[in-house]
Amino acid sequence: MIRISATNLEAFRRWKANPEAELDEIINYLLKKTPPTEAMAAGSAFHKVLEKASLGELSIEQMDGFTFDFSKMESEIALPETRERKITRQQIVNGERVTFVGIVDAMDATTIYDHKLTGSLDPENYTDSLQWRCYLDWFSARKFTYNLFSKYQPAANPGTYLIKQFMPISFYAYPNMHKDVMAVAEELVEFIKLYVPELIKTKASSKIGGTT
Repeated sequence: MIRISATNLEAFRRWKANPEAELDEIINYLLKKTPPTEAMAAGSAFHKVLEKASLGELSIEQMDGFTFDFSKMESEIALPETRERKITRQQIVNGERVTFVGIVDAMDATTIYDHKLTGSLDPENYTDSLQWRCYLDWFSARKFTYNLFSKYQPAANPGTYLIKQFMPISFYAYPNMHKDVMAVAEELVEFIKLYVPELIKTKASSKIGGTT
């Protein structure tokens, strides 16, 4: 069995699209040997802030050693009650039993939401992403919205992020979306079989806490 997340698929797609990327980069990523950057740690903390947020205004929030200052942001954000929703689905891909795994930040009856803490509000960065395609496919949903939060880091206050702007951008399901997701999934399975076979769990090892 191979466990593949939406993040794995998007990382593999980005790696393939970068002509300067090294083979070891994606191998280490899949093996979880790539240490998290400060931006990744801040992004995880930011997600926790929004996951725990209740009705009312966000001002200056602290989480996991980071400070997020929303006081200058005038936008209104609607956060659905359903947050951190996980899905798993199994499928045979190129002869291997694959468990697809995904966790969405939030969702309601019509839309899946993902929060992004970013240095620039550039919708073009997300157009080709496999992430929204995976989630729309796996949840059989129609609409996916990225909540983009523009950040600024004052040099005098490391670990502090000023949230300046908010921009939602949405993508929608389309007829050949499942085929597009599976095309990359098939390539990733073949890549794992060739370069990272240790990610393939046997039935016995998966029973003894072998999955992550």
